[in-house]
Amino acid sequence: MFLKCFQLKPVLLVGGMSLAIGSSMVAQAAPEQASSPVTHTNTPSQRIASIYQALPSGVSPYYGSLLTSIYRQHHQQPLWTDEAAIHSFEQQLSEVALSGVQPQFARWLSVLSRSDLSGDARDVVLSDALLGYLQFVNTAPAKGETWFYGPNGFRLTAPSSALVGRWLQAVNHGTTQHFIEGLMPQHPQYRPMQKALVVLLADNKPWPKVDLTHTIRPGDSDPAVPQLRQLLVRAGWLSEAQAQSSIPATPQPEQSQSTQPQTVAAPSQQRMLSPTPASTNAAPASTGPAEDIYSDAMVSAVKRFQHWQGLTDDGIIGYKTREWLNITPHQRATLLALNMQRLRLLPDDMHNGIMVNIANYSLNYYVDGKTILSSRVIVGRPERKTPLMRSALNSVVLNPTWTVPNTLIREDLVPKLRKDPSYLAKHNFTLYSGWGADATTVNPSSVNWQTVSASAFPYRVMQAPGPQNSLGRYKFNMPSSDAIYLHDTPNHGLFQQDIRAISSGCVRVNKASQLAGLLLKDVGWDQSRISATLDSRTTRPISIRHRIPVNLYYLTAWVSEDGQAQFRTDIYNYDQLARSGWSAISNAEKFLL
Repeated sequence: MFLKCFQLKPVLLVGGMSLAIGSSMVAQAAPEQASSPVTHTNTPSQRIASIYQALPSGVSPYYGSLLTSIYRQHHQQPLWTDEAAIHSFEQQLSEVALSGVQPQFARWLSVLSRSDLSGDARDVVLSDALLGYLQFVNTAPAKGETWFYGPNGFRLTAPSSALVGRWLQAVNHGTTQHFIEGLMPQHPQYRPMQKALVVLLADNKPWPKVDLTHTIRPGDSDPAVPQLRQLLVRAGWLSEAQAQSSIPATPQPEQSQSTQPQTVAAPSQQRMLSPTPASTNAAPASTGPAEDIYSDAMVSAVKRFQHWQGLTDDGIIGYKTREWLNITPHQRATLLALNMQRLRLLPDDMHNGIMVNIANYSLNYYVDGKTILSSRVIVGRPERKTPLMRSALNSVVLNPTWTVPNTLIREDLVPKLRKDPSYLAKHNFTLYSGWGADATTVNPSSVNWQTVSASAFPYRVMQAPGPQNSLGRYKFNMPSSDAIYLHDTPNHGLFQQDIRAISSGCVRVNKASQLAGLLLKDVGWDQSRISATLDSRTTRPISIRHRIPVNLYYLTAWVSEDGQAQFRTDIYNYDQLARSGWSAISNAEKFLL
């Protein structure tokens, strides 16, 4: 028999939600208890009340009223009799708790990890946690962009009766495990990330820290180098033998040309990973103890680390490299867990279409499940973020014109014109009297730019096709309420930077010419025809036969094809939720390791 008799007593609440169940049931049961000891529960209310009294002191359900109804419908019988289903759910609950999207998940996990929780009480807590998880999973596709990329995460509410009904149907049919496993992210990255998460959590040894406030360059001597050597060995980028051989027999001549330590400005707000660039002023090199020399062997190890981390692999230890070196495996685990939940926003299988990972500055074009083009991209800077969005390419424009958006007119163009009224002519812009079809051209030199309002700018500004055009020679149109699209650029040298969040929101594509060739091939345009049109400098929009799905997404952690977990700098400061997951690490280890 699931229900047992317990002495009824008021129970404190978990999670701060006011519940209207325990007190009334206690009130109903109190007279009976006062008259005589109870050896059997007789009424449904008493039986359900006894379920809650099985909980450890200080613990009560978050969804008390709903649980009361559910257990009544199930005749006060246990809902969790399948151990495989329990294991699967505890694993998923651990992952979402580590992500930091909602503190209540960590509280449920904490209760489930208690040694004094068993039997009826464990059944209740599992059911309570599942109700919150059901609502989370069901609503994530619609609201996940706010939850996973905002400061506040997910707000708990009750799941729909239809969702609860599906769960209870699975319980009644003995298919609970199948139902629970269906709640996992279905993206192909999920399983590899799950394995990587276990590896990171299992790494419990102390993590050294490199204490630096300045940049170290190859050949420099610095007291922090021994810490760096220790960390590189701990992280597996340098073997013990290599660490020993990395210490020169005698101090070697310094290679750096600078004379003062380089101070790196702290970020404006505390971040787990900050894209704040270091100053380019080099630190001075000075002779010192041999173990303080940043030698070639260590430089090579740092370069391997930087390459893996998506940073410029120059061996220079600046702000970004130092920050990433100091991130522990457990901190990386919470980052990975957060990105595992972000998979819920992605298509389960991108068979055909274009995927742009904003945080990785990368574009991949898939046809029939195969990658036919990979390219570096440039995305919006933090104050003009590239938005997460799903759309579809519908045309390619050769030799595009560029009409300057109002935001850029207000914030960029007007200040430049006040300093240099000839700016428009220098960059091949035409000024029009308005936005209508009957607008006439205006001579920029006839305008007193000091008196023109930036907020009520009366003109339209358009840049003609050509080598200076900000969109380059190709524009890829897709419906967007934010006027976001893919395009070429006249400055391809910028693609060599490791941090490429420098645009005003649109996505610049390094291999724009190859992408255009692939898209236009399907509508009968070969390369010679494309080249002839480009040479004419005539703007030519070309509709493509099939709409090509485009997904602009943001993952700062994933697993590459070689099985290695990859991490990228959080350029938009979206990963702060992962900090909230740190408190769940010790309890998550009990269910994931």
